[in-house]
Amino acid sequence: MVVRADYDSGMVAPLRLAAVALVAASLVAAAPQAARADDSNAALPARADVGPMRHLWQTLNNCGPASVVMALSTFGIDADQEEARLALRGPDVRRGMGPGGVNPWVTSLYDLRSVSRLNGTLDLMKHFIANGFAPMVTQWMQDPTVSRIAHWRTVRGYDDDLKVFYVNDPMLGANVPLSYEWFAANWQPFSYRWMVIYKPADAERVQQIVGPDWSELGMRDRFYARAKADAYAQDTSAAWFAFGEAAYQDGWFAEAVAAFERGMQLGSATGVFTVRSSYPLALRALGRQTEANAAAATLANITTTPATVVQSPDGYALFIAFVRTHENDTVALTEY
Repeated sequence: MVVRADYDSGMVAPLRLAAVALVAASLVAAAPQAARADDSNAALPARADVGPMRHLWQTLNNCGPASVVMALSTFGIDADQEEARLALRGPDVRRGMGPGGVNPWVTSLYDLRSVSRLNGTLDLMKHFIANGFAPMVTQWMQDPTVSRIAHWRTVRGYDDDLKVFYVNDPMLGANVPLSYEWFAANWQPFSYRWMVIYKPADAERVQQIVGPDWSELGMRDRFYARAKADAYAQDTSAAWFAFGEAAYQDGWFAEAVAAFERGMQLGSATGVFTVRSSYPLALRALGRQTEANAAAATLANITTTPATVVQSPDGYALFIAFVRTHENDTVALTEY
């Protein structure tokens, strides 16, 4: 596999150094979190709830900021949904909320922190809740046979006897029960993305709960392996889309293209916002510029998010692919 020349032409040495430093730093950061701490890995209670949480109904396309505001209420913060919208989405009401802007916003206003990853699991959600944290997830708002709307919601509790999570949903209401099966199936097309807000004093505890996935690069490797196994075992559109995203983010661009195309062959990509960006970007990384342009044009309208906010090439993915294809040219990572 070759990283597209446009991305590294004239920048081989800087990219090599950046790639080595990035991967090495990630490995160092991951080392202390190889396993969950005893208190976070203890047997989970059969049911748990984070306690008092505000519910509010979202304004237009504002599920993300509304979910953040609900999570903030668990810290006793009565944030304003409109202020959150402008800070986290901007003035364009068509634009959705990515997790990237949340950490600087909650840090500057409330001295809190936020972290987001893919590859979430039901067990991880339970550990967050049992430790008093209210995670947010991206899922279908309703079953995709009813509507294909990507949606943020805040998870507040679970019950193993009933096999349900309870969520405060900005469109569906407060304390809504979602079965474990439904929760997982409707999370998969969005790569099991989650986000959690916490106090700086709780940073170590959150890292211990997250475990090895605290390392961004390690998380990508694990998600790639998981999503690939699921795609071949399940052979559904949702599983192949998840594998396409996982492969793209882990620098396996040819596999990403094939997975996205299999997903579109089996079902609709409408509403799965990552496909619109990651599929053309994977083609570009392979040097297939004409096909990438055609794919971008074809997929331009699968979500309501305007084209001006489509994601840029994933730097981590490019670095991973670069290191993988230049192993003999780079300094051994073990030296770091």
